[in-house]
Amino acid sequence: MDALTFEQETEHLSPFVVVATIALIAVFVVGLIYQAVGLVI
Repeated sequence: MDALTFEQETEHLSPFVVVATIALIAVFVVGLIYQAVGLVI
């Protein structure tokens, strides 16, 4: 039962983890672009 519950919870959290990861990567990329533009200007 515990294994099944854990799998269900992991499956439920998966989309949130993916969105959070994409958000972190997006923020990181935007930060790099912002610094690059700042250096150019």
